[in-house]
Amino acid sequence: MTTALVLGAGGTVGMAYHTGVLRALEEVGGLRPDDADLIVGTSAGSMIGAMIRSGLSTEDLWLAGLGEHPEIDLARDGDSPFAVAWNGPADALRRVVGSLYVLQRSAMRLPIPMPHLPASLRRLFPGGFFTIADAEDTLADVMGTEWPDKPLWLVTVDVRTGRRVVLGRRNPVRTDLQTAVLASCAIPAFFQPMRVGRRTLVDGGVHSTTNLDLTTKISPDVVIGVVPMAFDPGHPPSGLGLALRGVAQRSLVREVAQARKGGARVLLLRPTRDDLQAMGGNLMRSDGNEVVSRVAYDSAAAQLDTPRAREVLAQARSSVSA
Repeated sequence: MTTALVLGAGGTVGMAYHTGVLRALEEVGGLRPDDADLIVGTSAGSMIGAMIRSGLSTEDLWLAGLGEHPEIDLARDGDSPFAVAWNGPADALRRVVGSLYVLQRSAMRLPIPMPHLPASLRRLFPGGFFTIADAEDTLADVMGTEWPDKPLWLVTVDVRTGRRVVLGRRNPVRTDLQTAVLASCAIPAFFQPMRVGRRTLVDGGVHSTTNLDLTTKISPDVVIGVVPMAFDPGHPPSGLGLALRGVAQRSLVREVAQARKGGARVLLLRPTRDDLQAMGGNLMRSDGNEVVSRVAYDSAAAQLDTPRAREVLAQARSSVSA
């Protein structure tokens, strides 16, 4: 019996959402995230997953989300984790050209890979406007460079082909853990792509905000998905929020169907109406995210305290203790 934990994309707000949900998963659901046989992380979920596999507890993440951890601060309280990468109008214009190229290439899946872009052109037209300077410092503080022993799959997309690349699925992994996390978080046109070997990689959320279908590769008995960018069908958003989150929701429905077809029981934890109100429309904001963590804990606790959730979690606990 095996259990897979899927941690989805969602920016800085999604990270805050994860901290509340995962704390509730352990305290209310009785399941430690690190006990999962496989963790699949995409973008924000890759950072949370790597922290878990590096030894951080849900209490560490919870306190960090609230801005109360003595060493890790995910709340930031107004201090942006992003640094401007351009220097003057000419540099900004070059980055516009490079970012448009990366955005286009990331969204297109090609049967034959495009030729490698010459290094001189990559330098002349860099594809991103910001760096994750503070995030890199945080990564160095909370995780090493070595890949963890327990299975951790971090999802990226190859700019040349538009196809999904899962770092950690093959051994040996061809990059260190911190670089893999940064690649999975490299939102096209927002952050500069990451080079891993001969590949140029960007955010795995380009392919799917969850990539939950990857769990079928291990034929798990239970899949638990934390999906910051979807929504609870009983509490749908309205207007633009529904249009934006609807893409993630439709992809999630297809992926869940695949997992269930493979025999897995799937438990999803998605934002409720209260979560959506706390999360707002800017998923990359740097302030007010401690509220997201608190609301996420409460909503997840309620979702976990249902007969079906208790039954699935009992099966998951049996799986990880076997």
